[in-house]
Amino acid sequence: MVTFTREDRRGRVLEHHSQGMGTREIAKLLHMSFTDIGKILKDSDKEKESEQQRTRQEFLSSHAYTLFSEGKKLPDVAIELGLREKEANIYL
Repeated sequence: MVTFTREDRRGRVLEHHSQGMGTREIAKLLHMSFTDIGKILKDSDKEKESEQQRTRQEFLSSHAYTLFSEGKKLPDVAIELGLREKEANIYL
């Protein structure tokens, strides 16, 4: 019998899920509970969300820097970034 680490199981769940397998199929294939699979998928979604937020912040920061270095004023930068002035102010 082969024993998998927690990361191995997590990786296999995510791989099978990305291939379109449902929770029931994954549970049967990997001999895991629906709860454990659900936790893995939920944590993965949170990680993706967090990464997307970081990417957005990096984009806003670099774009704001470019706009300010071109001499644009705070209201113009806020409008171009789709932010309120208060939010755009953190990039000054």
